[in-house]
Amino acid sequence: MNEQTQGGVRVSRVVESDTPFVPVYDPAHPHADENGYVMYPNVNSTEELTDLMAATRAYEANITALNAIKAIAAKALEIGK
Repeated sequence: MNEQTQGGVRVSRVVESDTPFVPVYDPAHPHADENGYVMYPNVNSTEELTDLMAATRAYEANITALNAIKAIAAKALEIGK
């Protein structure tokens, strides 16, 4: 199969966040720096979940629209019989 017939999702761009890492004081952690801080990821779980839900809803809306178009086309073909 070539790329045009496979379908799927295409990434238009990747944006690196400029939000700083979250420092947590935990001197017993094996990855702690000399001051006892561990730098945890700057990922906001709530924001990521909200984006995921929005993408899911958009996908569902697109599928609903496509199914409506298919139903309209089928009805149009029935009229021509």
